[in-house]
Amino acid sequence: MLPSPSIHRSLSPWLTPAVFILLALLLRWGSFFISVINHDESTYIVIADELLRGEVYLRDVIDTKPIGIFWIYAALIKLTGGSIFLLRAAASVFVGLGGWLLSLATRRAGGGAVAGWVAGGVYIFMCSVYTFYGISPNTEIFFNVFTLAAVTLAVAPRTRDRCRDPFWHWPVAGLLLGLGFIIKPFVAAEALATGLFLVHFYFQRGEYRRLFLGGLALVASFSLPQLGVVAYYTYHDLLSALWFYTVEVGGAYPIELPWYLRLKYMGDYLLRYAPFLLLGGVARVRYMRKKSHDFRTWERFLFLLFALVTVVVLLTGKRFGHYQIQLHPVVALWVGLLVGRAWHDWRHWRRVAAGTVVVALGIGVGHALYYARKSDEPRQIAAYLAPRLDPGVTFFAINGFQIAYHLLDRPVPTPYVHSSLLFFDHHVRAFQIDERLAARAIINNPDVRYLVGRVHDPEADTALGRELMEHFRVEGDINNELRVWVRR
Repeated sequence: MLPSPSIHRSLSPWLTPAVFILLALLLRWGSFFISVINHDESTYIVIADELLRGEVYLRDVIDTKPIGIFWIYAALIKLTGGSIFLLRAAASVFVGLGGWLLSLATRRAGGGAVAGWVAGGVYIFMCSVYTFYGISPNTEIFFNVFTLAAVTLAVAPRTRDRCRDPFWHWPVAGLLLGLGFIIKPFVAAEALATGLFLVHFYFQRGEYRRLFLGGLALVASFSLPQLGVVAYYTYHDLLSALWFYTVEVGGAYPIELPWYLRLKYMGDYLLRYAPFLLLGGVARVRYMRKKSHDFRTWERFLFLLFALVTVVVLLTGKRFGHYQIQLHPVVALWVGLLVGRAWHDWRHWRRVAAGTVVVALGIGVGHALYYARKSDEPRQIAAYLAPRLDPGVTFFAINGFQIAYHLLDRPVPTPYVHSSLLFFDHHVRAFQIDERLAARAIINNPDVRYLVGRVHDPEADTALGRELMEHFRVEGDINNELRVWVRR
């Protein structure tokens, strides 16, 4: 999709990932300016701020995600100074690294340079078109880097005939998968696929001792990050909280999604990315005419991985677009493999490279125009409150706008950073939140001087919202949609 095999050989090892990172930045730069694309990203940033202030996750700040994503954002805030622009750029670097690892995996599986460039390029485009399928930074674009590194190291080269079999690949792959798991447990799909491949690989070779030792090393190293998290919460005497928020809260969402809606959910994904799937289909027809049957093992692994990820995504009964970002690498690997085999001697790489850059810049400009038309309410809130907040004084954002805490560098006066946890009934029940107690904690905090929220928000008409309004009066409106209340 970018340079040809000859160009690839001339690139230094450091320049190849730089090309993919640059492509990601070209596609995504237009989304770097607005403060909120998705409230999940805002939650990652604000909780990371609280961790950097010395707060402890699941005691002082609470959410549904594992701690890994907040550690990543804490590190990124340290590196970037907390700039939203730079944090989005850093997320784009992760997307670019994912594209590079896909390229590397494809070539290690024997797909060739063309296949590698196509796989990496397709992944970056898939992550950089739709708002909730990759443009908004979510856990998937981060843990994909760890899972792809594991597959690139341990699986891809072993799908070839007469491959080398360094034993150290398995413990390193297990550690990478374990790190991905503490970002999001959905990584269980890639971990299971890798484990099943290990069994298949050694079983067909009759190397049962190596099967046992490799499997043991994979599982043991996968467990190390989990043990680290358990040790962290043991140190803080929070094992019961870890169990409650990790296991019990997750099981308290009884979502029974009918099978036809699950099919619709998957069909929507496949239709969104139909151009890439059609490209892979055409390439497969052309490839099969050559009557070549190599790469069967690699392709079968990709089908297994797609099936396992699909099962994990559908099990929740939720139809969030960002869940399906986990499928992007499998689709990109499949398309890259087939295009590389069908047109491995393609000589028009300069035109393709130039076209890719033009399209990427066009999409980037399109994002910039799209987000420029959207109202940036958290920045309006920050501009209004900044001159009114004395040192040590903070505010409470009603049902949203949590990134305003980050913009104003103020602590959150409640453990529940993602405010939907306090205002949506199913969250309140799952987290066993006492709304009046939560309201009382805010009211009794003398540092909370202001409330900010929407002028008309029926979702805020809850026991907590009504309790707060008894102690705050309207100060003024920021605009026709946003209102500020001050303590009576």
